[in-house]
Amino acid sequence: MVSVYDFTSYREYLRSWIDVQSGGGHGMKLKISRALGVSSSLISQIIAGSKTLTPDQASDLSDFLGLGESEGEFLDLLVDYDRAISPRYREKIERKLKLSKEKSQKLGTRVPRTKELTDEQKAVYYSSWLYTGVRNLTAIAEVQRVDQIADRLKIENEVATRVVQFLLENGLCREVNGTLTYSSAAIHVDKESPFVNKHHQNWRFQSIQKMERKRDQDVFFTGPMSLSREAFQQIRALLPNVIEQVMKISGPSDSETVACLNIDWFEY
Repeated sequence: MVSVYDFTSYREYLRSWIDVQSGGGHGMKLKISRALGVSSSLISQIIAGSKTLTPDQASDLSDFLGLGESEGEFLDLLVDYDRAISPRYREKIERKLKLSKEKSQKLGTRVPRTKELTDEQKAVYYSSWLYTGVRNLTAIAEVQRVDQIADRLKIENEVATRVVQFLLENGLCREVNGTLTYSSAAIHVDKESPFVNKHHQNWRFQSIQKMERKRDQDVFFTGPMSLSREAFQQIRALLPNVIEQVMKISGPSDSETVACLNIDWFEY
């Protein structure tokens, strides 16, 4: 996976992106030229360094590559840096690039959110794995009644009812014609939050329990290792990109099952 944050030149990034496409990127320059409304020879010149992208073309390129908003802004900065003449202006862009890259390492800026819970609501929501677990289950057509939820999770009906009531009252689920359904509101708990440890612990405990099933579709990875500081930083930079890609894949997909990524990956 090629991340724009790993590059200091948009040309190198584009070359690397093309190289990892299927067929070694054959025909990709032509597709890019069509998306940007320019000739394929101009794309070749841009990659070779004899020409440069305009800001408008950089924006179109971001759309073609499917970059998120923050990734697109980073690409724009790389293009601005390439086009800049004044040393003082280049230094200014360098500072912006550094800040943008540091910001990209914070998961809260990579995971979309559309709803903020109050501290009182968070205290309840993150008190048990059931709140996020039940909420995700309501996206599945076969699990949209309290009794179905209770049966799936092997919990008492009254417990499922209490959880569902909280989710409905706080806009995290909806009820349509007596059927529960998932609310599209996205939430995220930041690492600075006093509730984040409880949230992680809730799902780690579920992971430990699910290990006993030894099912082929579940994945549990624990990898203590010794490595260089450089390798440590490379892996640290890779993980937010992986998580962002996971969210891009899972978000628009149909709801057919529920799962949790720790990096333990299991259905529940």
